[in-house]
Amino acid sequence: MVRGIIGLVVSGAALLHGAAWAQTPAEPEQRVALVIGNGAYQQDRLRNPVNDATDMAESLRELGFKVILRTDANQRQMKRSLREFRTELRRGGVAMFYYAGHGVQHRGRNYLVPVGADIEAESDIEDESVDANLIMGYMEEAGTRVNIVVLDACRNNPFARSFRSSSRGLVVMESGAKGTFVAYATAPGSVAFDGDGRNGLYTKHLLASLKHADSDIERVFKRVRSSVAEETRNAQIPWDSSSLLGDFRFRPEAPRGAAVGTQKAPAFFAPRF
Repeated sequence: MVRGIIGLVVSGAALLHGAAWAQTPAEPEQRVALVIGNGAYQQDRLRNPVNDATDMAESLRELGFKVILRTDANQRQMKRSLREFRTELRRGGVAMFYYAGHGVQHRGRNYLVPVGADIEAESDIEDESVDANLIMGYMEEAGTRVNIVVLDACRNNPFARSFRSSSRGLVVMESGAKGTFVAYATAPGSVAFDGDGRNGLYTKHLLASLKHADSDIERVFKRVRSSVAEETRNAQIPWDSSSLLGDFRFRPEAPRGAAVGTQKAPAFFAPRF
């Protein structure tokens, strides 16, 4: 009889403990961001990108991202940062790449221009710059659930005089792996304004939109598009392309059952007889 009662008490405690364990919130989804801002170019110095990158890194950290920040990086430093970024990515997590600085298109591909790039002719771009498709490839290789690429890199091409082609701005990149969202500061083939204040025009509005309570990714960038278009009287229209399959919010929501999962299970004691 005593053994039966003790067995029931122990079984009941185990069931309750199991229920509490089942409601414990899952580990938060990993978020990793690589943020690069290049401005100290010899050909055409940009005053905003370093501020843009610094402020974006701070904003993303507040939103739960582990951030790798690089400013005024040369080609070797940029590629090393990309490898570090690739190492941090995990299957099922969230990957974000943000770039502010000079970017050029060449043969249908976008290239990010490092500080110190020696580009005298269009044929030098591939050797002296960083192919933006590398980032897309690393994300696809990692199998991350959500991939976000933001390119505030559509300013005037400082090497245009030595180029045979008259291409302006960037081209639309293929979204690559599913779950990818690519945002551009302006429409394909167009040039973005650099901005008169601390931040570039596009990034200024992106930082403001990320502070909004409604942080759904599509609404975040729609607000940016509307704000930039309004400020420039439609002279600059931000662009994006997406292969997202699910929802993503920059501001993480509290997991369901978190309050229950954090409560301690009541203590049970075997009765004395």
